[in-house]
Amino acid sequence: MTLDPKPYHLYMVALTFFNLLIFATPFLVIYAQPVGTLLFTGFSYTCHQLASRSYCFYSADGGIGNCPYLYTRAPELNSEKGPAYEFPVCARDIAIYLGAWISGIAVYFTKWKDAKHTPNPIFFILALIPIAIDGGTQLIGLRESTNELRMLTGMIAGLAFSFYFVPMLNAILLRNEPPRQPAPKEEPEEARIKKRKSRNRK
Repeated sequence: MTLDPKPYHLYMVALTFFNLLIFATPFLVIYAQPVGTLLFTGFSYTCHQLASRSYCFYSADGGIGNCPYLYTRAPELNSEKGPAYEFPVCARDIAIYLGAWISGIAVYFTKWKDAKHTPNPIFFILALIPIAIDGGTQLIGLRESTNELRMLTGMIAGLAFSFYFVPMLNAILLRNEPPRQPAPKEEPEEARIKKRKSRNRK
């Protein structure tokens, strides 16, 4: 038996590993600080990591909640409830990556898993409108969003992402693959018997 990984499988393995690292980082900061701190630093290249827009793990009660409202970034923060261990990406990014992973599972059951063309772009544009409004109005100072809204808008965008990224990945990585030929139709048993009888007569 030979393994024949498709772009979809590579995508899901990478995305699963990426999500696991996000959720593991606070615990690694607690139990394996050098590794956890290194991961937190690594994720700084993908996210602003502002505590005021992120979630933290609170070791005192084992819960997850909003980080202390600070315009800073650090793997460990002080709070009224004791040490707070910040997730390495903000609330919106957590939702985007998690949404992409969920939609990646959904893609498996659709034609888009092997497709080389994407769905109509209008659906992806619609999925980005909530995140554009929420993030845009915050960026220009009209209002301050909440982590709940960041999660919601990020999840909507993430749920659409895989349906577009997987076909694009197929188009790039499988561009030289010859088109699949349809499997030949199996001849009915009665027709095969008639042919054998015809050959025997000859």
